[in-house]
Amino acid sequence: MRFDMATQPPDLSFRRNLFCKFINRARLKKDSCRMTFVIILLHMTIGFTQNVFSQSSDSSSIITLKSGAIELGLAGSLMIVEGSSRTTLAARIGVFKSAPYGLFGIETELAYSRVNALNWLDWEGLLSWQRALKKSSVYPFIALGGGLRQEHLGSFSQARYPLGINLGMRALLAPQAAIRVEYKFRRILKDAVANFSEHHIVVGCSIFFKNHATEQTKPKR
Repeated sequence: MRFDMATQPPDLSFRRNLFCKFINRARLKKDSCRMTFVIILLHMTIGFTQNVFSQSSDSSSIITLKSGAIELGLAGSLMIVEGSSRTTLAARIGVFKSAPYGLFGIETELAYSRVNALNWLDWEGLLSWQRALKKSSVYPFIALGGGLRQEHLGSFSQARYPLGINLGMRALLAPQAAIRVEYKFRRILKDAVANFSEHHIVVGCSIFFKNHATEQTKPKR
């Protein structure tokens, strides 16, 4: 009597699903670490800003942003979408002029971004308005901005047009230095497929020129 032993092939679909689950968990863990880093950075920046605000409120001299001051700033942001990370570095220069109840700012920004093999440059102009928060060195601001985005992927290039609003604040640490936190909303126009929106949280630092004077407060009696 003979018994035929039939060997079954391995379940390839099961192994494939198991491998995909492992990769997805690794991606989620990596994205979670990146988001945790961003959250910690924002928490430290906001906490430091609050500390500056409390110290400036109790100080006999308040650091102010003067009309005619020139700002040179550097900033960065990290955005994660469906496992892909987008890193952005930006340089900004602006000048401030007197305005009703505050200061006008005329600014221009050049930003470089990269996602995998896609690179692009954003050039934007911004018009802002800012005012000191009570008797402090913290300046909330609002800005309208727009410009040109030039994307490059190998030999392929495309032009788009971002337009939107910025909301944020500067905290002056000295007449020549400040930290800056802002939220940026952009509507991207003239896309080849469809217009879309972007949301960014940007953290940066600034140095100032022609901003040496401080406002002396009268001591309380």
